[in-house]
Amino acid sequence: MLYTIFLIIHVLSVVVWIGGVSFVTMVMFPIIQREQNSLEQVMMFQGVEHRFARIARMLVILAGISGLYLLHVKGFSFAAGVMIFIWTLYASLLFFLEKIIFKKLFSTPSAKQLDTKQIFFRLQAFHYVILAFSFFAIAAGVWAGHQ
Repeated sequence: MLYTIFLIIHVLSVVVWIGGVSFVTMVMFPIIQREQNSLEQVMMFQGVEHRFARIARMLVILAGISGLYLLHVKGFSFAAGVMIFIWTLYASLLFFLEKIIFKKLFSTPSAKQLDTKQIFFRLQAFHYVILAFSFFAIAAGVWAGHQ
């Protein structure tokens, strides 16, 4: 019974978290990029990003706690390793690494010459890479759960 509860928490956390990343990547970025006003682009992005970041942090914590329990019960596997890698990547980005990367990317002299369209294109490309890793982790989890 406890295993099932933790599995439900884990799956729901991942569905909302990765679903949110998918929405931001495939829906919000194209909408933002169609906006002509740079200030409007930045304000829209910040509004969505700040709200979703709080939700994502909570979901990553829930997925991590429930994942640890599931790992304890089921043991380590290749799929678990993939999921741990993705979880670690997201947790690092959400809690500290994103600020460091963005500061480094956008504080270089060449970054000052970028317009907001180029910046949002880079952000969207980065999100697509992360999303691809996420889909691989989900596929690994489904595969492992049906062996």
